[in-house]
Amino acid sequence: MRAFDRSTRALGLLALLVLAGCTRTELLQALDERQANEVVSVLLRHNIDAQKRLQGKDGFVVRVASDDLADAIDLIAQQQLPSQPRTQISTQFPSDAMVSTPLGERARLLSAIEQRLEETLATLDGVQSARVHVSYDAGPVAGSLQQRRPPAMHVAAVLAHGQGVDEEVLLQRVKRLLRNAFVDVSYDNVSVVLTPAAAARSLSVTDAGTAGATGRRWLGPVLLLVLLGGLGWALLRRAGAARAFIGHRFRRASHGDRHATTD
Repeated sequence: MRAFDRSTRALGLLALLVLAGCTRTELLQALDERQANEVVSVLLRHNIDAQKRLQGKDGFVVRVASDDLADAIDLIAQQQLPSQPRTQISTQFPSDAMVSTPLGERARLLSAIEQRLEETLATLDGVQSARVHVSYDAGPVAGSLQQRRPPAMHVAAVLAHGQGVDEEVLLQRVKRLLRNAFVDVSYDNVSVVLTPAAAARSLSVTDAGTAGATGRRWLGPVLLLVLLGGLGWALLRRAGAARAFIGHRFRRASHGDRHATTD
């Protein structure tokens, strides 16, 4: 029994070591989903295991293994992550404001149109990302020429495209789409900027430091298997000792009964 107690204490200590090796630490918090995806993507490409979780209204949190925390901090600093959250017009002109102005209503409308156009442009073949900007009229000044003749609307778009895309063809398609999306926009007032998207980076060869971190990540499961095996061995040993003890008592009791019968 003492040997079993010592084995139990040793296995308990091993379990604590396993739990300590498997703990995760918060790297970043209060992120939106786009920011969290960017961070997790970069960490995974550099062989750092990362997880994102939603924490209700507080946004997303990114966790990494405690052993990888220092490397993860250095990496996101080098990559200048997380990126700045995208400005939402709805936060600048909330719909539930006490005083709603025509300028605010028009700003929300144009912002929604911009987002819809971005989604549409992203469906074009070869387009990886798109941003659309529509000119916002701040409103006419009383008694000015602007009040009698509103300024012409302008539309600008920036698109990142993949390799092998005919930029001239894509340019004409985008300008025609943006021109037809508005009633009062002339073709000359539509500006489109095309830029090649960054090529996908391949995984670099794992160096010695990364190999060590990878080895540490495997340490937890291995120790867990050892722990389960040790517990199973200890239980089997205790069960065998219990059977031997019961058998011994049974034989002694049977021997005593035979002596009593003889007497």
